[in-house]
Amino acid sequence: MFKRFGLGLALVGLCISCEKFAEGRQMFRELLALRDEITKEFHESEVDITISTDNRMKVSFINSPLGSQGRDEKQKRADAVAAFAAAHYKHPLSAVTTVFVQRSRGPGMSASSSEGFAGRLPTKP
Repeated sequence: MFKRFGLGLALVGLCISCEKFAEGRQMFRELLALRDEITKEFHESEVDITISTDNRMKVSFINSPLGSQGRDEKQKRADAVAAFAAAHYKHPLSAVTTVFVQRSRGPGMSASSSEGFAGRLPTKP
């Protein structure tokens, strides 16, 4: 009797883990699609997106031409990115931070600097 219970419990655990894996894979695909949409919308060549467990999204523009602009321009972009992400991502977001990363290019160069801006999410009606 305990063997059957143990096997049944193992089967339930396996099914749950497969479901979680499928959910994670779907979320990964959605993030890749959003990254491509942001790349196209904001005319950037290299974009990276990460999301944390508390629905905080970080969008990094790497070697963006906007990286050399002033804080006001960067904040405008952060607000636009937050609005775009909230409208195009299928899950609710608690915050969107836009980071401008400047990386040195060339062999043996790994220096980088970054500056982040919290985007203002649109209010829900």
